[in-house]
Amino acid sequence: AAVSQKGARGLMQLMPQTSAMIGVRDPHDPDENIDAGASHLRAMLDTFNNDLPLALAAYKAGEQNVLRYKGIPPYPETQAYVDKVLRGVARLGGRTVHGPKGAAPP
Repeated sequence: AAVSQKGARGLMQLMPQTSAMIGVRDPHDPDENIDAGASHLRAMLDTFNNDLPLALAAYKAGEQNVLRYKGIPPYPETQAYVDKVLRGVARLGGRTVHGPKGAAPP
């Protein structure tokens, strides 16, 4: 099972506190983990007014750290994660896949 050194679990690397908050019963169940990770990312997008870099930073480092630093926290791992995901989005031509509130691109 995928468990990080910091304790994040499953495909979407959910921290135990996040899993508990969302109501995940089995963080190693791929369907449940992906659904919870997508829901959590959607919540971070809502919290940070669809600012993708801030939402990604909150997903990786925690919402409170983004609020504390008033932006992407100065953690190298978080900064690298945000940069990597944004480069991936750019390679897709800026298209993103939206959850229940939007439609997936063709």
